[in-house]
Amino acid sequence: MPFAEESLPKELLPLLMAVGTGMTDRIRFLEYFEEHAAELAEGSYLLGLAHLQCAMPYGALLILSPLAEERPEHAPLRVDLATALVHARRPEAARAVLKQVAEMLERRGDLLSLRWLAKVTERAAWLDRSLELRDLERKFLLLRAAAWEELPQAEVPVETMLLHAQTLCALGELDETSQPFWDAAHIVTRAIAAAPGRVSALEMFVRVTRSGLPVSLQRSALLALRQLDPGSPVLKEARAPTLEERALRRREARSEWHVLCGDLQHGDEETRRRAGDRLRQRAMCGAYRSPFLAVWAGVNAHSGDTEVVRALSEEVAEEPDMEPGDLLSIAHSMASCGLLDEALVHARRCARQTDDPGEAARAEALVEGLDGSSR
Repeated sequence: MPFAEESLPKELLPLLMAVGTGMTDRIRFLEYFEEHAAELAEGSYLLGLAHLQCAMPYGALLILSPLAEERPEHAPLRVDLATALVHARRPEAARAVLKQVAEMLERRGDLLSLRWLAKVTERAAWLDRSLELRDLERKFLLLRAAAWEELPQAEVPVETMLLHAQTLCALGELDETSQPFWDAAHIVTRAIAAAPGRVSALEMFVRVTRSGLPVSLQRSALLALRQLDPGSPVLKEARAPTLEERALRRREARSEWHVLCGDLQHGDEETRRRAGDRLRQRAMCGAYRSPFLAVWAGVNAHSGDTEVVRALSEEVAEEPDMEPGDLLSIAHSMASCGLLDEALVHARRCARQTDDPGEAARAEALVEGLDGSSR
């Protein structure tokens, strides 16, 4: 729900609320708001809210952030921006926005502003409590992981190994870093070796790989579980998305990519570090990896890390859902660090897939240049 319904055209509120009725409806209504944003009163604001209603916070951020800069006195807009920031896992930034809005409403002092101020204060208090709980949870997970680590490996039962892995996964999700997932995968691999036919161990391995490890590992884990227990509920969780789900995930992933690239270009040191960690994680796992693979290949090619770039090339080759433009970018990154054969593979794939004549010409020119160089 938007923060303040009175700040929006009443005749469009039912339409906005209808966005959440189902995946097909979401696509249709998003397209409606996109087509009519320029002609509707508060059209851009409504479009941002529609993305938020569709659980697409990064898409909402791309729309609401510039609007909030243009209209700094629009309190409801900025509160809804804070909501998008929370759902995009940026609670500290959301807290700062709510603080600014509260100060602005307090200065105004009229009845409507004071009513809004009470609601903003409630949201800020909830967010403060959430941040405190997150910190407590992190401390608990670290202590629990340390306790598991102290147990002699030779004496640890399989069930305890799986609990240790589960703890590390929770820590990786909380901190949005990949190392805990790798540590968890190592532990689950030991558990599988100790009990080769244990379905729960393979199910945990699937969950670990789907949470934060390369897609190539996810595929092998899913295949092993499917062979051992075709009826496992974990396989149902890992089902292929519907066409509607896939379309929305692609849109939201591209929006997240835009936001993270902006963080890398304009953020402070900590923001850039977090953006880099998130880009690396999204290049390895998650829905629609194409833009993240392209950026991460470019970053590592620029730093001269050839082995990482070669590993990324293998991930790209196994990823079916790649955009031609991203393939061309990856081909250039490969070529820049001397991986000419890999670059040739991705440039040819771009030339086959693209419908853009200009992009096709650039890909074919790169193929021609690489074909001669790689001989």
